[in-house]
Amino acid sequence: MVSNYIWNGIYRSWDQASEAAKVIGTGGGLASDRWFQRVTQQLLDYRDEIGKYGVAMPPRPSNLPLVCAMTNSHVILDFGGSSGWCWDYLHNSLPNRKINSYIVIETEEVVNYMSASGLHNKPVEYKTISDLINACDLLYCNSVLQYFSSNAPLISLVERTTPEYILLEDLIAKGEDDFYTVQTYYKSGMPYRFIGLTKLLSELFDQGYTELARYPYASPILGVIKPLEMGNFPQEKQNRYSLGTSA
Repeated sequence: MVSNYIWNGIYRSWDQASEAAKVIGTGGGLASDRWFQRVTQQLLDYRDEIGKYGVAMPPRPSNLPLVCAMTNSHVILDFGGSSGWCWDYLHNSLPNRKINSYIVIETEEVVNYMSASGLHNKPVEYKTISDLINACDLLYCNSVLQYFSSNAPLISLVERTTPEYILLEDLIAKGEDDFYTVQTYYKSGMPYRFIGLTKLLSELFDQGYTELARYPYASPILGVIKPLEMGNFPQEKQNRYSLGTSA
């Protein structure tokens, strides 16, 4: 029986978590029609509110506009940017800032869907991680790394694009090493990685980056900011809040 918790079980490997996820269901997860409809509607609702009132809360909290302004970034890479809502938020927050290129790195399914949707024009482009990607000023990532079996895709992007700065938000990370679980999403089960923060920072340090800031990330659950629901995990495995970190 699946519990009411978002995350269920602790597994030694990504492969074990992947097998356990199949028991819950394979409804498409972050590539399902429900997910595409949800993220598209979030973007359209944000644009509608901006059009009506001139100001609106973004679909998710993000410090990207502030960091972009402080770092004078003009070429931005958004790893796992889904609907591209961060571009709209950035554009609306920095009306006098010229952004020359905003590249969203996503899965092939998302790239195809968003490219066909007509929701974005230049300077926004969608690419897969295997496409040719040029150097960038700022690499941004919001709530994505946990859906990869390791930090390797992020490190590969860092090596290839040599960003001046890196901003990671809604980072579910603490302690030394990764561990794996299953996240329930409607009727789907998805393998999920709780990231070893020390390991991640060490891998970024090896690429020449040092952590500049770390802060709790405000991620409302049903409109309320509260600790993550992890009571079914041992205390040493629990994360009270997700994080934001910059390097």
